[in-house]
Formats: sequence, structure tokens, C-alpha cells
Amino acid sequence: MTLTRLIFLILLSSIPFHLHAENLSISIDGVNAEQEMNIRSVLSIEQLNNQEVTNLSRLRYLHNQAEDEIKTALQPLGFYQPQITAELNKTGQNWSAHYSIIPGKQLLISKFDLQLNGAASDDSAFRQLLANTTLKLGSPLIHSQYEQLKKQLSSLAVERGYYQAKLTLHRVEVNLADYSAAVMLHFDSGPRFNIGEITFAPNPFDDDYLKSYATFSPGDPVQNSSLIDLQSALIDSDYFQRVEVRPLWNQMSDTEVPIFVDLEANKRTKYHAGLGYGTDTGARTKLGMTKRWVNHQGHQFNTQLLASEIITNLSAEYSIPGKNPREDRYAILFNMMDEKSDSVETQSYSIGISKQQQRGRWQQVIALNYQQEESTFSGVTDTTNFLIPQITYSTISTRDRLRIQNGYSLSAQLRGSSQTLLSSEDFVQVRLNAKGIYSLSKNIRLLGRTEAGTTWVDDFDLLPASLRFFAGGDNSVRGYDYQSLGPRNASGDVIGGRNLLVGSAEVEYRFKEDWGVAAFIDSGNAFDDADVSLHTGIGIGLRWFSPVGPVRLDLAVPQDNGDSNSVHLHFNLGADL
Repeated sequence: MTLTRLIFLILLSSIPFHLHAENLSISIDGVNAEQEMNIRSVLSIEQLNNQEVTNLSRLRYLHNQAEDEIKTALQPLGFYQPQITAELNKTGQNWSAHYSIIPGKQLLISKFDLQLNGAASDDSAFRQLLANTTLKLGSPLIHSQYEQLKKQLSSLAVERGYYQAKLTLHRVEVNLADYSAAVMLHFDSGPRFNIGEITFAPNPFDDDYLKSYATFSPGDPVQNSSLIDLQSALIDSDYFQRVEVRPLWNQMSDTEVPIFVDLEANKRTKYHAGLGYGTDTGARTKLGMTKRWVNHQGHQFNTQLLASEIITNLSAEYSIPGKNPREDRYAILFNMMDEKSDSVETQSYSIGISKQQQRGRWQQVIALNYQQEESTFSGVTDTTNFLIPQITYSTISTRDRLRIQNGYSLSAQLRGSSQTLLSSEDFVQVRLNAKGIYSLSKNIRLLGRTEAGTTWVDDFDLLPASLRFFAGGDNSVRGYDYQSLGPRNASGDVIGGRNLLVGSAEVEYRFKEDWGVAAFIDSGNAFDDADVSLHTGIGIGLRWFSPVGPVRLDLAVPQDNGDSNSVHLHFNLGADL
């Protein structure tokens, strides 16, 4: 090797080489966001955007196709004569493709031949659809609007029972010479089919009873939504584990279509049991039995025993469906309760009747209960009897009861009694409850609740424990024991109050899909007069969002003087609303 070559190689090796990838950037101007999005979805060169250019000939080939592709992309939006300037440049180590577009004038519909034939010509739903379409004479030719109208006509026909409907003519003609368009759309609905005989697969119920779940009768038009609605209602009744509602087209006569409901009954008797723990109640167990149907008319029977360290409750309900079983229900009720807590010692027996009715989004329950109760305060036991009429309205608004992002629940109850109607004392009582949940983000929720009540009674001492207000506990004011807040007697025992006011605010942060933490403040009390002394507790909590609902573990500190150092543990399981 010569000295000259050696020096040349040494100098060459000392020169730093920086290899830059040649990337492509694509820019489009002169169009709005919708037009640009449509263009980029059609543009072949878009696949190289922000990518390394490895094949120059392919880049130039795709760029040369861009003008035709842009024209194609603008046509469905009504632009048939755009002006396009396409440039492909290299600056330094990078390539840029730029497309400047003047869309031009939109093509207008100069001829619009829309015909609706068949029985649907007298159907108000079709007339409303055609009146609301944006596809009109003199409007721009937007192909998506044309396709949408075709789909809407076909979907509405199926929904409303025109099962022989078809498009007999559907064509768009574009004349670039005079820059105009003709739209021809002829739709023949054919006859409208009606409900024929409704039959059911063998099952434990009378056909007339099951038909009361339907919102249609023989002779009504066949509508998919009505058939699906009946299927959902029968499944929700808990009588059946499988339901399929289908029209029998192969058995139709003229325009009458028989409806067959294929269904499979659930097991007649359902048993349920559970174990749990709550700081209000201590260890607890639940045993229950439900008779899904007692007879062919769909009557039901349900009984349940709840036993804990503080409360034992045995209840039974015999329910009778109303004329509209999805919304109306009557019930005969029995309840026996024994409660022994630090504040309350009481035993009660009650029997009553109720009517449950759905009124829009609100559920109304009207009830009449007769109860006998023995309540003991400071060693003195009183026995009272009350015949109590009451009315309750309640509603819950949320998409998912187990995974609530936003929602609320409201309830209001009015009840009372009179000495002239088998009662130990006259009283009137109002109780209101409200809960709300609002999500600030995917992981942060705000939760709030409030409860208020008031009682008008002459002799408060004659009211049993179940008709008095108490505060404190897991679902009241955390930081205080169950029913430990309220007016006290001379011995210092909590005896409950005429009025109640409780409020709570909580912020919750979910740090994992099924885990979260919370900080809260609760305040409230039960009281007798307008001079309210509220008790407040603040704390933090851990949340596990289990498949059966949130599990809450809270540590709360009361803020009363002399008790601010005690920490109360609260454990609870149940839906947020």
C-alpha cells in the first residue's frame, strides 16, 4: 500500500458520516376537516405519511395517482370539478408532498323524483321521515345522504311490518355538461302485515296471563320493537330462562301473521343464602326461598330470614300481578323484627297490603300496614298498635347499577296514623332520601347523599322505636356507632328524635380497575326542635369493586369535643345507589 493511499484512508475514516432517514410528510390545504378526512382515507400515498422513504419510484407513482384519488374522494361530498395543485419536493434529507385544492362549486340536485307507493303512503311515520330528509330538490348531492335515506326507508319498513317492501328504482345521474344531478328513488312498501293469533309453547301459565305482558293484540301491525319488547318483559318476569318471540311467515293468511312464543320455564322454587359482616349489624346471615309461581296466574311467594348480632328479621310476601303485570303488582306482607342495640330494644309484628305501580320513571307504592311493637327505653317497655297508611315514590337513574359512572336515586315517603283508626297516637311523618354520583374523569368520582325527615305528633313517647329517627353508622354518619346519635333521656340513653338531617360528601379515586381509595365527610343528627346540633365525622376508605357490588372499608374520626381521638371502623357491601 502506498503512503498516499494510506494517508487517504486515514483521512477518510476520520470524517464523521451522519446517515439520516429520508421521511415523507403530507400536507393538504383548501378543504375543511370533513373533506380532508375523506381525502386521506382514499389517498394511497397517505400510507407513507411520516414514514421512511425506501423506494423512490413507488413514491413518485403514488404521488402521480393522488390527483385522481382526490377527485374521487370529493365526489361523494358533491364536488365534481375541483382544482388540484400537486407538488412533491425534497428539502435536505426529507420529502414533502403538498396538495392545494380548490373544491369548486357543489353539484346541486336539479331533478328529484321520490315516490312512495303501497300501504306506507298513508303511514305517518314514513311521511315524517320524508319530510325530515336533507335530500331535497336544489340541495347539494351528498352521496351519504342518499344512501342513508335508502337504509332508513328499508329499516322503517321492516320495523313497521312492511315485509315485502323494496326499492323499485334507485339511481343518481350526474350531468357534468350543465353541472347538475338527477336523483330517482321509488319505494314500494307493499301491504302492511298484522298480528294474527298469538300462541305459546307449553308452560305453567294461562295464555291470557302471558298475553297481558304484550303491548300488542291480534290485528295490530307487526313491529319488531313490539316483539322484542315482549321477549324482554317475559325474561324480566323471572318465570323463564329462555324466551323467543317470532312471527310465523310460512303460516300467514293474507296479511295476518301468527306469532309464536317459544319459552322454557325456570325452576319453580329458588333458594338463596348468604353470609356477611357489617359494623352496624355485626356478623349476619341470610336465608330465603322464592316460589317463582304459585299458580297459573303468576302469583309469587317470597320469604326471607335475616339474622345478625343486632337485628333478626323474618319477612314474607305473597304478590299478585295486576292487569299490566309489568307495571302493576299487589302484595300481602308479613314482617317480624327483633332489634337489640346499644340504643334500641324493640320487637315488632306487622301485616299489610300494598299496591306497586310504575308511573313513568317513578315507582309508586301505596301500602296499609298494621303493626304491634314493644319498645324498651331505660328499662321501661311500652306496647303500641298502629294502622299506618303510607305512599312512597322512588326512582333510580343510571346505566349500570354495579359500575356507576353517573347517576342518582331519589325517594320520598309520607305515612301517618290516627287514633280513630286502631292506632295508639296520631302522627304524620315525611322522609326524603337523595344520592348522586358524578364522574370528574375515568378514575375520579364525587358521591353525595342526603337524608331528611320530620314527624308531627302530640305525644312523642307513644311512638315506637321503628317510627323514630336515629343517626350514626355505616349508611348515616360515619365515625359514630349505629343509631348512637339523637336526643337522650335523663339516663343518657338515646331515645330517637322527631326530625332527621344527614348529609355526606365523598371523593373517590380508582388507582386500579377494581380498587380505589376515598376521602369523605359526614354530618348529621336526629333532633326534636329547630335547634340542630350536627355531629361530623371525617375519614378515608378503601374500595374494592367486586362483581356483586362495591365493598367499602372506612376509617372515620368523630369531630366532637372529647371524642376526636377515637377511630371507628366501618365495613359495608352494597350498590352505590
